[in-house]
Amino acid sequence: MRTRVFISFLLILTVVLPRLCDAQKAASVPDAFQDVSKIVASAKRADAVGVPVKMLAEVVHVSVLRENTCVVASTEKPWEEGVVVKVPDSRAFAPGDVLLVEGTTVADGRALGVRADRAQRLRRAELPPPIGAKFADLRLGKLRTRRIALNGEITDIFVDNAPNGRVQTHFRVAFEHSRATCRVPGRLPSRYAHVGEVRVTGCVFDDLNAEGALVDSVVELEGQSAIEVLSSVYWWRVGVVFLSVVAAVLLVILLVALFRMRRRRIADRAVALERQRMAADLHDTIEQHLAGVKILLTCAMKPEGVPQETKKVLEQAAAMLIHAKGEVRSTIMNLRSAGDDKSLADHFQEIAESLRRSGLSVKVLLRSVPERIDAARLGDLLLITREAVTNALKHGKAKTVVIVSDPMPDGEGFVLKILNDGAPFDPENALGPETGHFGIAGMKERASRSGFMLNFLVDGKWTVVKVEVPK
Repeated sequence: MRTRVFISFLLILTVVLPRLCDAQKAASVPDAFQDVSKIVASAKRADAVGVPVKMLAEVVHVSVLRENTCVVASTEKPWEEGVVVKVPDSRAFAPGDVLLVEGTTVADGRALGVRADRAQRLRRAELPPPIGAKFADLRLGKLRTRRIALNGEITDIFVDNAPNGRVQTHFRVAFEHSRATCRVPGRLPSRYAHVGEVRVTGCVFDDLNAEGALVDSVVELEGQSAIEVLSSVYWWRVGVVFLSVVAAVLLVILLVALFRMRRRRIADRAVALERQRMAADLHDTIEQHLAGVKILLTCAMKPEGVPQETKKVLEQAAAMLIHAKGEVRSTIMNLRSAGDDKSLADHFQEIAESLRRSGLSVKVLLRSVPERIDAARLGDLLLITREAVTNALKHGKAKTVVIVSDPMPDGEGFVLKILNDGAPFDPENALGPETGHFGIAGMKERASRSGFMLNFLVDGKWTVVKVEVPK
């Protein structure tokens, strides 16, 4: 029983007494303007401006962009159209405050407003949820002073100054296939330009031209907290578009690479076939003719009575012929080698195997050798290697040959070294073409033609032919 009495007492204190107080205060308000709705309804009356006002109203919006401006509505129906009130200090109030306003009606665009001489905060009330807006009502100005909510995507952001001099950000919210203009105090962070759907809550103000005609209805927000991000669909769309573009670009690059690879293979195949044809022609014609000329020179030197000087010239011609035949044979081998699909390492291993069959000890240590190089440079490199080995066997009487490669210090190529344990020689004083010896000269010519750096060194017991092969 006591519990019921206590509950009844609390209900009287929290519900009945505030209503009695409001009714008592409202009784002292002039009948014509004791409620916000009556001020709204009197906007078209010619004598409505300058009338004293004393009313109870609930604050639904406190403007930060307008000097000391609040929007108040009826305490009974705060979701209906309200009145713009100029108060002495708007910082003292917040949405949901119930005020006793005393002042005078003033013109506010196409409606009535109130200039308050006194605004007293009486109590707090529950702020009703914002109403869902339709673009047609917003465009036609039917939502003036209403607290509304819009769902859409933020577009067209730019910054300027509000009437009170504060920085404000304008933006639009795309909804219902149209766009609503919004304003918010301060600079809106750029991240809001890259979000998906947002929910914007604010109060609607008229934007009038110089003649007082409605240009637009603007939704004014109290702060950035009135923007609620509902989804990050925008980033998802941007991500999908970006990935699609990247995938398309990669696909195009892949197709172009495959096309070029196929075209290169066809060209390489055609070149390989042509090289093999040329090698066969050289073997069947020039090499055979050179062999015949050598036989004739040998026969010319056999008869007795050939002058010594003539015999010496014939011997020199025979030596040159032997060298030419070797060059032709090397060229044929080069043409056949460059036309196959073997790697560079396979070619060096082939050279090593041919030397081992002649009883020579050969080691191959290859590091940082590319899989392949272009055919012309490959031919020159193989001929330099074969010539270095031939010189080591013929002139140096070498027993061991080592073919080793290492990367260049800058990583732009590799260094090939052909080492042998034969007798060292001085390349500056070596016999040249004038005596029928073309080995060193041919190596230098091939190195220069292919952009190699050729050096001859002596390292302990080793004679070294060093070839720097840039990329």
